Amino acid sequence: MPEAKPDFLHKLIDTKAEDSKSFTSERQHTAQSFSLNVDWRDGRQKQGFAWAHYVGYRWLDDGETEKLAVIFGDRALEIEGHNLGVLVAEVRDGQLNGIKELASGQSKLLLQSNPNNQPIILGVKTYPDFDDILMEIKGEPNVQNRHTRRIER
Repeated sequence: MPEAKPDFLHKLIDTKAEDSKSFTSERQHTAQSFSLNVDWRDGRQKQGFAWAHYVGYRWLDDGETEKLAVIFGDRALEIEGHNLGVLVAEVRDGQLNGIKELASGQSKLLLQSNPNNQPIILGVKTYPDFDDILMEIKGEPNVQNRHTRRIER
């Protein structure tokens, strides 16, 4: 005979489903978010972009995937995925709090069935790269972006 699951387990499972959302936004519709936090799928990197530095966005659809580029001062964020129109509305209002890359299995499931039309974030890139910013702060030379020297004969 199968075991009956207590009600509190169902609540825990439901909250886990809520945590798997690809974006979060400001709850108060009249309030503006302070910053946009970006989480990568590996959980080892997180970056923040202040809405005070927001410049603009560009939303492109190349047929297979969509790309949303958002500029914050001298930094840029590029999001690749599906159903990014939901994020565009949140960006316009400055209410987007956070986004996160979805695991490949989770994105495949959402591609097959997405009744809530949730944005599917396949990849996130930032410019300049985090390592480039860190090297500049530390004062280290960036050997990857140097021009090659001429060989003297």
